[in-house]
Amino acid sequence: MRAGVLLLVSGLLTLSAYAQLNDVPPNHWAYQAIRELVRLRILQGFPDRTFQPNRQVTRAEFAQAIARAYRVIDERIRQLEQRIDRIAPDTPTVPQPTTPEARLRELQQAVQELQQLRSAVETLQRLAQEFQTELNQLDAGVRDLRRDLDALSERLKSEERRRNRLTGDVLLAVFGTHSYDGRSALTYNGNAISPSGKFLQSVGVLHELGLQVDVPINERIDAQATFIVGNYLPYTRDAARNADSLGVNTGAYTVGATDVAIWEAYITLPLELFGREFQAQIGRIPLKLTPYTLQRIDPDYYLDAARYDDGAFRADGARLSATFGGVNAQLFLVSSYGIQSNTTRFFPIRFANHNASVSAPVDQMAGLRLQYPLRFGETPINLGATYMAAGVGRNRAFDHITNTVRTDVNRADVFALDLSAEFSGLSVAFDYAQSILLRGDNRVVGRNNTAFDIRASYPFNDRWRGALGYREIGPYFVAPGNWGRIGYLYNPSDLKGTYFRTDYQVAENLSVALAVDAYTGTAKLPFNQGYQGRDRVRRIQLDAHYRYAPRLRFHLTYENVGWEINSLALNNQRGKPEWNYLTLRAVYQLADDTELSLLYQYINADGKGVALLSGGPSPTGNRAGVFATQVGYRF
Repeated sequence: MRAGVLLLVSGLLTLSAYAQLNDVPPNHWAYQAIRELVRLRILQGFPDRTFQPNRQVTRAEFAQAIARAYRVIDERIRQLEQRIDRIAPDTPTVPQPTTPEARLRELQQAVQELQQLRSAVETLQRLAQEFQTELNQLDAGVRDLRRDLDALSERLKSEERRRNRLTGDVLLAVFGTHSYDGRSALTYNGNAISPSGKFLQSVGVLHELGLQVDVPINERIDAQATFIVGNYLPYTRDAARNADSLGVNTGAYTVGATDVAIWEAYITLPLELFGREFQAQIGRIPLKLTPYTLQRIDPDYYLDAARYDDGAFRADGARLSATFGGVNAQLFLVSSYGIQSNTTRFFPIRFANHNASVSAPVDQMAGLRLQYPLRFGETPINLGATYMAAGVGRNRAFDHITNTVRTDVNRADVFALDLSAEFSGLSVAFDYAQSILLRGDNRVVGRNNTAFDIRASYPFNDRWRGALGYREIGPYFVAPGNWGRIGYLYNPSDLKGTYFRTDYQVAENLSVALAVDAYTGTAKLPFNQGYQGRDRVRRIQLDAHYRYAPRLRFHLTYENVGWEINSLALNNQRGKPEWNYLTLRAVYQLADDTELSLLYQYINADGKGVALLSGGPSPTGNRAGVFATQVGYRF
């Protein structure tokens, strides 16, 4: 392999002409990376337009080729800087010779070239991974290129924001359900489907207009805001679904009246405190930490509103960020009590898992996040720690399955540690978190409340990547996070076991992925209150993504979930529930800024006598379908 890689890179990196490569087989592990560099005119073949993959080269030839590649990209960065200086000088002293529209078009072209250069750097780095130990100078060069590209990216982003202060998007969608044989089921959103059986009886028309205002007040202060008008948020109910499947409203979805909301509105500015500069965000800010601490569940599986896909809560308050001796610190103090539109409260922050929850969402919350990047030899390591404390009101109940554990909760805390590292292509990560429910300063739920997750991933080649992990989630661990899904159940708990993920690029236009989860009960609670060691759940999900044409792509997903309940925790009912979901989605890009999506999902869920795991209102069989179509436009 090394000889092939050395040859692929060596002697090939010139800028003069675009060469078609005659002898690189499509199944070569580096085929896509090489073709990308050729497309960007950074890499060319030998004079006879071949790569000759069996030709041996010396390490000196390889180093010379890498140096040429570095110079090519570095020269392009310098040329791009000169173009940006001409388009958008830092201190313009004379009138610009071109119109604002022409300068904006040039700026957009510069952004595209910047993206290409970033792609070239990443491709070059992938090709060099095989020789990471021997090519420390190359790694330093790639880091320099990344630094220069990041600086250019910031300049372009600032200039684009200065010239495009108002942007927006429009979502028009139709969502509907129907049943088979007069039966119902629960969707991935947790909604029940009308058992009428009529295909067009349960149909809703949704719309949303989003306006984003992004104004750099000066070089150091920015203001951003997003305003929403439409009925999509009322359709998603609270826009941050409660993970507790027993506490969530499982009634059929409803389409409300047109609503008005402020999604976010904040100012970013530097502050001098205690002789040190902090970066501050003040207003309605986005908040997102780690999956086991603070991360919002996507409120809607079927319609793709990109604004809600970032996993961040919105809350009113302030966040301060600074660096102390290499440690990145983030401190926040927020309130979610007043986050509401004209018709409903939305974005609530809830402490829950799929079987348990605190009966009310967060009112106020404060937290501290620390991150410390370091290197152990050639291995980059990132350490993180998080602490959050949240008030939830007075005398709130904490329920687990059908049992009320406490009725006097008024505060919830989360403490977490995380670590990630990468060496020789292998990425490893570790998460530990603990939730504590309190009354004042006294713990009322302080046992069986931890989460542990360790995982490793490895790219076997450019086409195939795999990951393997083990997790154990206690029955009373509740946090406003997003650590997984089993069917329509989010944030699984009281389970332990392994999970496996792999994805493979079959061809340029076809990729497949496989996910397997296998868990047993933790046996931390009595046999009639929680899952035991003989209780099992298995989940298998297959995904296929096919790009039929440059503007048309298809996505096919099949998920199968099988339970084996032998304990008496679920209302003394035993059985082997099974759920099946088959989803087909087609996406067509009508224009660069307009996209059409069509979706249909078939649901077949059978609780087999276990009502709480029936996947619908009937404990012995639920069958239904979901269809959705949407058009999204950005301007």
